[in-house]
Amino acid sequence: MFKPALLFQTGMTLQRGKRVPIWGTAEPYAEVTAAIQSKTARTRAGADGRWQLEVGPLSVSFAETLTLRSGAACLEYTDVQVGDVWLAAGQSNMEFYMEYDADSAEETPACADDALRFFDYPKVAYPGQLAEADYLAQHGRWRKAAPDQLRWFSAVGYYFAKEIRARYGVPVAIVGCNWSGTPACTWMSEESLMEGGGRIYLDEYRAALETLDRDAYEAEFRANPANWRIAPLDDEGYDAMMRGDFEPTDPNTPLEPIPVPGPKSEKRPGALYESMLCCVAPYALRGILYYQGESDGDRYNQLYKTLLPALIRGYRRLWGEDLPFLFVQLAPFGRWQNCDGTRYALIRQAQQHAADTVPGVGMAVITDVGMQHDIHPKKKKPVGQRLALQARRRVYGEDILCEAPTLAAAEPGEGTLTLRFANAGEGLYLADRLPTGTPEDPRRLDGLTLTLDGAPVDTAALTAEADGDTVTLRGAALHKGKVTAELGRGGWYCINLYNSAALPARPAQVTAE
Repeated sequence: MFKPALLFQTGMTLQRGKRVPIWGTAEPYAEVTAAIQSKTARTRAGADGRWQLEVGPLSVSFAETLTLRSGAACLEYTDVQVGDVWLAAGQSNMEFYMEYDADSAEETPACADDALRFFDYPKVAYPGQLAEADYLAQHGRWRKAAPDQLRWFSAVGYYFAKEIRARYGVPVAIVGCNWSGTPACTWMSEESLMEGGGRIYLDEYRAALETLDRDAYEAEFRANPANWRIAPLDDEGYDAMMRGDFEPTDPNTPLEPIPVPGPKSEKRPGALYESMLCCVAPYALRGILYYQGESDGDRYNQLYKTLLPALIRGYRRLWGEDLPFLFVQLAPFGRWQNCDGTRYALIRQAQQHAADTVPGVGMAVITDVGMQHDIHPKKKKPVGQRLALQARRRVYGEDILCEAPTLAAAEPGEGTLTLRFANAGEGLYLADRLPTGTPEDPRRLDGLTLTLDGAPVDTAALTAEADGDTVTLRGAALHKGKVTAELGRGGWYCINLYNSAALPARPAQVTAE
């Protein structure tokens, strides 16, 4: 009966500098004690057998033993480290395993690091599902960075952790709590959904339940192999999707309507908040990494501006503290299966709004690593590294540039247009190659659209030169007048303008005359 929560295992990493919550079940009213680093904590289980205590604060360590006792039962967890623990949350681009990363073949042989660890919480969509299949076969265990284990790591999480580990020398761990294809509403409580203006998700779901044939739904659910995908890297369909082994979608093909999810779907409102997130909380964290929004681009994308801040507040309420929240702005994208990249411009604007208005957040910009016909960019190293830059500045307090160049002003002239940028650092430059290996013309500013006195300008005919915090465009079509410059505001584009921190310019728009 004495059983701590799933996260507490041999080989785990605990958060330094904080009191560490530990919880689980025991006999009703039984005393439970925890001991580590010569510190002890006690509590009693409730009438339902649930218990929770806190031990610490703990100091950095590469080798500890955590001892838990209740009555005659004694559990000793060895090879415990104390350092920084980060949650990796979101959908497929956060889930995206190192197996599929563009740099995996180079990274894997040299990745061994005993103090870089990863725990991936099992993907279960409803209470009780964890006991229905062997979901712990590949998930729900602590792994170390090693050539035979790296394939299971979140690529974004790994590259982030590697940077933090190298910078500060402490043990670093990533706790994965993510699921591909999931909208924000499934990671939110009903309270947060209502707070964020997402009532329509609840109303649609409840209306669908009223007409649902429960027996037929249950039979179909049980018969569908996709609902029992317990080892995704061995699933041919999943493997093909992540590798990008498919033909590009015909842009003229109509998008299929998105069905309302059923009662055992991971996409229903509040599903993964209840069955995954609440099972990870309140595991002590240094902060939260988040990469999600693609599924919200496909449906009710206008709501994301209020949903994302409400989601952030909901995570913080669940953990009981204002944890740093670092997220990834969606990459440029064209068309893939039932997803249309033109819808994602609103998501990027909503993400920028959250970065500008929600305290304690940071946003990594990846306008240079998207893929036109694949919603899963394969180059995750820049993503993790840019999240690490945000953490180094916002969480660890380094005096470094972590923000992307931001279009701030435009100055039209005869034959010229000068664009001025914030966050230039020591100076802007136009790259001749993107991190993906795609060649670029350093005399052009990609991803830019212009209108001058209401008429579109052919930007392909313009030359560009970066100097300090400005980019000067030159061409016969330019003259004084009312100009609107948009950088990265559509679906698919590439941006090759960088600041001195090697960060690409973010989507922005200015109007001037």
